[in-house]
Amino acid sequence: MAYNSYSKILLSLFILSLVNVMQITNAFTLNPEYTLRFVSGLPQTTDSVKVHCQSKDDDFGDRILEQGDKFEFSFHMNFFGTTLYHCSFLWGLKHQNFDVFRPNNSFCGSEKLFQNGYCVWLMTDSGIYLALGSNPSPGDFKFLYPWL
Repeated sequence: MAYNSYSKILLSLFILSLVNVMQITNAFTLNPEYTLRFVSGLPQTTDSVKVHCQSKDDDFGDRILEQGDKFEFSFHMNFFGTTLYHCSFLWGLKHQNFDVFRPNNSFCGSEKLFQNGYCVWLMTDSGIYLALGSNPSPGDFKFLYPWL
């Protein structure tokens, strides 16, 4: 009997050590962090863009972005996996608003399970683009929303 209990303890310690090593090396995390970054790629000679993002619990207020400016925030998914962030964008007389993060969304929120996620939103004169990853190249951006 004592041998069986000892084996269970060793197996439990091995599994916990493996999980710990994988989290340290960022192979996966039990509570991934998501980072949303907003970048103004608008021409310098135009109006700045106002970005206002919020969730049920957090409101980041108005952020004014000049050409090349960035604004970002990071968060962890809530316990129920229902975290939702919505942003509105105002550029001169043009505007747009949509969910910038929604779990299981085909855009931002569909990253790999148990891994940190990055969504980079780029505002240009033609509309709003999205790329996934912490350091996307220009070719990674996909057009999603025109200005209204």
